[in-house]
Amino acid sequence: MECTHLLSYPELSEDLISRRLNKLRFLGFRNCVDLGDYELWGFKVLGKGHSSVVLAAEFTNLGYVAVKVLRTDSKRDSLLSECDLMRKAFPVAPKVYYCDNELIVMELIRGVKLGDVTSSITSCDDLIKLYLKILAAVRYLDLKNVTHKELNILKKHVIIDEEGKIRIIDFESGFTGFTCNLCRAFSALILRDRRIIECCDLKQTQKDLLLKLLSSYKKTNSDESFATLVKTILNLCGDSLCECVG
Repeated sequence: MECTHLLSYPELSEDLISRRLNKLRFLGFRNCVDLGDYELWGFKVLGKGHSSVVLAAEFTNLGYVAVKVLRTDSKRDSLLSECDLMRKAFPVAPKVYYCDNELIVMELIRGVKLGDVTSSITSCDDLIKLYLKILAAVRYLDLKNVTHKELNILKKHVIIDEEGKIRIIDFESGFTGFTCNLCRAFSALILRDRRIIECCDLKQTQKDLLLKLLSSYKKTNSDESFATLVKTILNLCGDSLCECVG
């Protein structure tokens, strides 16, 4: 089976494949690239969700990109809302080159997912610095009034790119509006991560202080409240930055 058959997944329609393929060829599509952590019909893909699949591909003018394709059994009827969120959230989100109801052609983020890198970090200093960079990226989404909605699964949605920048992918279930992305990420990275708790020797009183500051941030969504959170983490963890995490 050809990789282009994934343009009509999971129900094969030659007419749909032809129509979508013609769009992509007009944009410079050359071929699919066998790349990703998932496999469909014998081909590796970058992502597979309830509403879409994401393929790696090569384009004449764009080089290597990611192509999100609406599934034939999707309950959604358009990818335009997700496309709009990604454009608002760039450069934290991948850059969008083209989108319509059924396709998004976007930047292929090269790097490592958070879930694949944290286990190899052995110093508190490096771990805390990485988590603060992630919080800054998530803060950017709050500033742009974009709610990701799935940042409770950071290990899948956060990528550290080849330049060391934090990128966030998969805005499929997101929406416009502020519901505090930072709150979800902060709770997962700082308040519930065993290694951070040990590195910073966080006691319950200190956790309560951070929760109070987080609540203040949620009410204000202000630069000042975010800065206070970061400074407090640094103050609490400053004496532990050279210790090792097990």
